[in-house]
Amino acid sequence: MKQFQYSAVGPDGVVLSGMTSASCELELDADFEERGWLLTSASELPRKRTGAVTRLKRAELVQLASTLATLNTAGVPIREGLNGLMERTTSPRVRALLTEMLSQLEAGRSLSEVVEAHPRVFPRVFRASVSAGEASGSLGRVLAKLSEHMEWAAAMRATTVQALIYPCLLLLAIGGLIGILLYHVLPNIVGMLPGGVEQLPTETRFVLSVSHFLTSNILVIAGSIGLLAAALIGAEKNLKFRARTHRLFLAVPGIGSLAAKIAISKFASTAAVLKNAGCDVFTMLSVSARTVGNAALEGALHRATARVRAGQALSRALEQEPLVDPLLVQIVGVGEQTGNLDQSLADLAAHYDREVPRTVRRTLGLFEPTLLIVAGVVVAFILLAAMLPIFDMYDLLG
Repeated sequence: MKQFQYSAVGPDGVVLSGMTSASCELELDADFEERGWLLTSASELPRKRTGAVTRLKRAELVQLASTLATLNTAGVPIREGLNGLMERTTSPRVRALLTEMLSQLEAGRSLSEVVEAHPRVFPRVFRASVSAGEASGSLGRVLAKLSEHMEWAAAMRATTVQALIYPCLLLLAIGGLIGILLYHVLPNIVGMLPGGVEQLPTETRFVLSVSHFLTSNILVIAGSIGLLAAALIGAEKNLKFRARTHRLFLAVPGIGSLAAKIAISKFASTAAVLKNAGCDVFTMLSVSARTVGNAALEGALHRATARVRAGQALSRALEQEPLVDPLLVQIVGVGEQTGNLDQSLADLAAHYDREVPRTVRRTLGLFEPTLLIVAGVVVAFILLAAMLPIFDMYDLLG
């Protein structure tokens, strides 16, 4: 199939231009004539790998969902709206994707079929929402909710990353300082002192032995760390190993509870969007479970889904999983009783939207002073080890 840039006039006199695919210009002209359009111009585009588009930036995906929602609500045809968006975008990656989407829409495929054909571009929650929105006839409302959900997820991610920047920089600075003291300062100070190593204080000999071990085996240590990291990355591909490590991570004081809140927040927000879109409870649970980012919790949610398939109520199925937040169980129970589960899940997501930043600040509020105290003790011990020989030399001279 070849790609064509076309211009055509519709039955109502509206001029439409865009890109589509056809085997030749004659087939393109015949296709437009069958739909009652008059093809006024068509030019073949140079071949390019539009199928190479495998991922969009989060901001680009949010913009696409928001634009589609606005166009659908305003009554603008999807193809016309995508064509206008393609003309306005400055991103070659987005332009290539929109070109391919327009080509598939022109071929008679629905929007849900088009997004399903790009699983690496559109997340599963995006694809499920579009499919449910088309089936229920509320695509515009669903896409609007979806764009809000993606913006919320991006904001939560940015908040967490921003909160971790200072501790990471602090840890790097402290590690660098300790490295300078061990590799440079202490050996130089000790080298200026008379006598052998045996005459040095115990603290100094201990720090020197640590420094000598690190200096002599730096390549072995670096290689071992690299091999361990590679082994862990490889082991993470094993579902059972990943579930065990993620379960252990949830048990870490402070950080584990924060990770659990973020995971349940993602689940509740995604489930609210899908439920609002009209998805059945099984699709809602299976898709939402994949967004939590923790294999142990994902497994718990999948087991709860299996119980729901067997006939249990959702709240009862979740209650049997100890990793699931009791607040989620309670809110789901209320939603089932009132018949307003999507709103209950949205309220829970809003609660976590407020609670997670507070938990991040509280956790880091304890982590940062603890890190400073531990680092201060280590640095003070190294400096003491460096100064003790000097003090002993002054005592001998005095």
